[in-house]
Amino acid sequence: MTDRFRRAGWGWLRSSEGWAVRLQGRSNLQYRDVTGVLHISAEAMSKPWSDIVVDTSTIPDTPSLPRARVIERLHRAFDARGWTFIEAE
Repeated sequence: MTDRFRRAGWGWLRSSEGWAVRLQGRSNLQYRDVTGVLHISAEAMSKPWSDIVVDTSTIPDTPSLPRARVIERLHRAFDARGWTFIEAE
């Protein structure tokens, strides 16, 4: 299945699969799904804040939501939004 994305209120980019991502300010990346909201350490590196360094080590790795799944979803959302995902560990 291919995601379809739409912009939702308060800056969220929502996937047709039911999860969403938003960047607040320069360093607050949020990921939301049925398990709750994750606050991920990230930093926008250039105006218009399209190059974003994401510290993937700050993403919890749990059986119900593996880190690899969150990272893969972030990549898809970033591509849809026109952002560049720069991974830092």
